[in-house]
Amino acid sequence: MASDQERDQLAAQLMTLPVHELADVLRRVLPHYTEESNGLRTSLVLATATEYEDEPDGIDVTFVAWPDRDYYDGGLGPDQGLWEGGDCEQCHTEVSSNAKRAFCPVCGSRCELT
Repeated sequence: MASDQERDQLAAQLMTLPVHELADVLRRVLPHYTEESNGLRTSLVLATATEYEDEPDGIDVTFVAWPDRDYYDGGLGPDQGLWEGGDCEQCHTEVSSNAKRAFCPVCGSRCELT
């Protein structure tokens, strides 16, 4: 088990990354925590939550899709924040990404975002 100091050091390193690089690091980690049993699959995912000032009960949650690194020749796509959005055609999950070509973090399908 890592110590508090080691976790603090890791957190400090992660906070220096721009969002698209942080998402790529988490793409490599979060799927390892997927659990399957009794016909259920539970996955850890990265998401954004948007709160609206004029709608206190209205919160939009969108899952962060992983850039299609093959499409971007091994890169992460453009560094433009998580402004590309759409729905996964396979599982109908709402996703966002920094890249127009990405993978759904829930089902792994390719997504074409706008």
